Amino acid sequence: MQPTTELRLDDRVAVVTGGTVGIGRAVCLSLAELGAHLVVVGRDRARLEQTALEIEQKGRGETFAFRGDVCQEQDMEGLAAETTERFGRIDILIASAGILRAKGSSLKTLVQMSAAEWDDVLDTNLKGVFLSNRAVLPIMIRQRSGHIINLSSTSGRKGYAFDTAYCASKFGVIGLTEALAEEARMYGIKVQVLLPGAVDTPMWDQNGPIRRPEFALPVERVAEVLIHALAEAPDTTVISPVIEPFGKPAREGWLRGPGGPVQTSAHSTARGETPQPVRRE
Repeated sequence: MQPTTELRLDDRVAVVTGGTVGIGRAVCLSLAELGAHLVVVGRDRARLEQTALEIEQKGRGETFAFRGDVCQEQDMEGLAAETTERFGRIDILIASAGILRAKGSSLKTLVQMSAAEWDDVLDTNLKGVFLSNRAVLPIMIRQRSGHIINLSSTSGRKGYAFDTAYCASKFGVIGLTEALAEEARMYGIKVQVLLPGAVDTPMWDQNGPIRRPEFALPVERVAEVLIHALAEAPDTTVISPVIEPFGKPAREGWLRGPGGPVQTSAHSTARGETPQPVRRE
């Protein structure tokens, strides 16, 4: 995909949460190639160092690896403060940090889910977007410019069994983004949301016995669409674009096996047991 205009980001400062893995990492590498200064945000020190090294090899801008948790207010406020102290401004925020399930959790219906498991997903996927967006907004408002892109999902438009917390969080990201876009427009700040469908990321590893779709898009495709959104003219915005594999049927939910759709045993689910896929013949 070629952007509508030739995009260069020399001397622009881009912050990417969830920047060490999956879509976030691909976005960091793409922004680096366009000349941006990168602030990579993540919790894992080793992955931060590795990603920063890769960015420095690809880009001409400066790279700042920030170890922090999007769920923690003090971390996001510290991120904004340290970034402005280092670079003097923040031009772009890409909020891509997200999880499918709580750490150590598995496929569960809502009735099986603990409050702690629910909170882990909502805190990362929704509260994290709120905190990161809020942290950079005062800087962008002072600049009278800025661009925020929040990553939601097609699970933010349609709910799927065993993904209640994830779907709720991604529905919330869309609502938050659309409301914030109205509030920020008067300051010259664009706020957009992208809705990737099946994308080949490590998130699929949290699905237990359910294999990842055969036709999942590489993460670079999402990065290309995101760069296209950044390249749009100042008087143009793209509203909630959905990114799906072309020429293949849209997924029917996470529950898709190697030979076609699967269903789960209603009997075991009703008893509160871990759901097991059952193939439809």
